[in-house]
Amino acid sequence: MIERRKLDENSLDAFLGGKIFLYQPLNGYRANIDSILLAASVNARAGQSVLELGCGVGAVLFALMSRVHGLNTVGIERQEQYARLAIRNAAYNSFDVDILECDISSLPEKYKNLQYDHVILNPPYFGSRKSMRLSQLDKDLAKRERTFMLDDWLDVAIKRCTTKGEVTIIHQADRLAQILKSFDKKLGDVRILPVSSFTGERAKRVIVRGKKGSASPLQLLTPLIMHEGFRSDKLNNNYTSYAEGILRKGFGISWK
Repeated sequence: MIERRKLDENSLDAFLGGKIFLYQPLNGYRANIDSILLAASVNARAGQSVLELGCGVGAVLFALMSRVHGLNTVGIERQEQYARLAIRNAAYNSFDVDILECDISSLPEKYKNLQYDHVILNPPYFGSRKSMRLSQLDKDLAKRERTFMLDDWLDVAIKRCTTKGEVTIIHQADRLAQILKSFDKKLGDVRILPVSSFTGERAKRVIVRGKKGSASPLQLLTPLIMHEGFRSDKLNNNYTSYAEGILRKGFGISWK
């Protein structure tokens, strides 16, 4: 999925088999498989608008834009270092996107009342009281809840989503109940896609999608299995053909 070249304090990494290239800090928070899975899960089409809350260096947005052309995209990132890299990456990959350096609750006047067809997010996984503070501030901000809790992220996402639009989030499986509580009575047609490393293992991640203004019932989908065989097969760590298509070829995820 990723090929890397070291460039000063950043590296230039190839994603999706070279479809996009991203400058990332060598020692800070870096895009990962979750970023590509979230991008693949967005059911967008040309002409639609997409807002990402906490876009980092732009991995999710740019992976999505490489698959679906003609999107109107906005990324919000509070950390200057990452916002600047996202702007640099947009130019490097020739993507037209607005990157805003701000908190999710303090959008510039031009954007604060806009709504989007898709709002996507990969918020910090670790609760502020349930995890140790990371020594690197930028990693701590990216991985651990500080000013904004998960409920706050989802509240903003739902408000910024237009009627019949979709909110899509990837998160730890043990936060699913909290996600569903935030979605309750606000989003319908909720679909839950568990993500497991191997067959027979419990899911550590979930991708959850909800549609604003829909009354369709919740659906729990068949898990997405990332690797062939079982974890006990130590000689076999290959991706499944489905996961390979997502990670290396930029294919989208089916929500059926």
